[in-house]
Amino acid sequence: MRIVHIRDEERLERLYRFRYRMYVEQLGWLPANDEGLLHDEYDAYAFNYAAFEGDEVVGSIRMVPDNPHGLPFERCSPLNGFRSGKRLVELCRFVVADEHRGHILPGLLMKTGYQRAIMEGSTHVTLDAYLGTGTSSQLYEKMGYEPISEPFHDPDWLCSMPERVYAIDLNRATAEWPESRPGLYRFFTTQDEHIDHG
Repeated sequence: MRIVHIRDEERLERLYRFRYRMYVEQLGWLPANDEGLLHDEYDAYAFNYAAFEGDEVVGSIRMVPDNPHGLPFERCSPLNGFRSGKRLVELCRFVVADEHRGHILPGLLMKTGYQRAIMEGSTHVTLDAYLGTGTSSQLYEKMGYEPISEPFHDPDWLCSMPERVYAIDLNRATAEWPESRPGLYRFFTTQDEHIDHG
C-alpha cells in the first residue's frame, strides 16, 4: 500500500475514474456523466493523492488550498467571515474502496491531508461531513474539528442527508494534542513509509 501525490495526466485520469466509480456508480451521490471521470475546477489547484494497492487505485483524498474559486464547500455554505486572518485548506474527495473501509487506509489518507496542510503553511483545515448517527461528523468532532456552518444540502449531490462544515485550528492542535490526544498526535505527525508527498 502506498499513498502518492500525483500530478501526471495518466495517473490523474486513473484517480478521476476511481472517484467516479465510487461517488457515482457505487454510492450514487453524484450524477453520471459521459466521461466516466470525476474532476472539477478545483483539481487544478489541489494536491491530489491516490492510494495504490499494486497498480490499482483504492483510495483518494485531495487538499484544496484557498484559490480564486474559493473552497469547494463555499458554493453552497458561505464562510461568513471565518476566513479572515487564516490560511484555509479543504480536505475533500475522501473515499476508499469497499474492502478498505474500517481498516488503516482512511486514517492514513486523513494523515496525508493533515501533513500536506502543515507543509503548505495552513492555519486551519476544513472539511464537510454528512450529519447523522454513525457518520464521519462524529469522528471528526472526537478529533477536535469544530462546526463552523449550519447544516445545509449541496444541490449538486444526490444524497439527501444534511451536511455541515468543520474546521480544526492546526496551531492549537499542535500545542494541545501532545497532552490531550497523544496517540493521535504521534500518528498524524510522524513520517510514514506508506505516504509519498512528492
